[in-house]
Amino acid sequence: MTAIRDDFKRAMGHLASGVVIVTTRDSAGEPRGMTATAVCSVSLEPPLVMACMGHESATHRAVESSGVFAINVLPAAARELAGRFSSRSDDKFADVRLTKGESGAPLLAVALAHCDCRVEQSVAAGDHTIFIGRVLSVHAPDEPNGPLIYFRGAYGSVAPVDADDRDRRGT
Repeated sequence: MTAIRDDFKRAMGHLASGVVIVTTRDSAGEPRGMTATAVCSVSLEPPLVMACMGHESATHRAVESSGVFAINVLPAAARELAGRFSSRSDDKFADVRLTKGESGAPLLAVALAHCDCRVEQSVAAGDHTIFIGRVLSVHAPDEPNGPLIYFRGAYGSVAPVDADDRDRRGT
């Protein structure tokens, strides 16, 4: 089984994904968060997103108990923050500017975009839970900076597409 797991992990590493920090508050009201790449939109009507979290993470437990989470899309310049939130450090939020979302979940000021969510459904899947959240509010300004991505075990970035190029391509 180990060979399949290792091959599977390597194969999934070829899938480039955006890097987000999922944030919430625990039962004591303290902020909790983790770096995640298994996040995507689910539905436009109603607006739903999903975030997959390992059962062992403190953020998973906090989302289960609070019923809310926020997705914070990281800019390429936030590699250090992504690394910090992927650790088991107790002071992940040290020196991080936060605001409070409509749900009460913390929002990272550095993020390119936020989706503030209330858990609509959760689905156990292997050693993870898929949390499906109804988007309560969104902050997505036009941002000239590109997103942080994760590919084959390393962080990277892509150049943002400018408005003129989008218009030419019809996207």
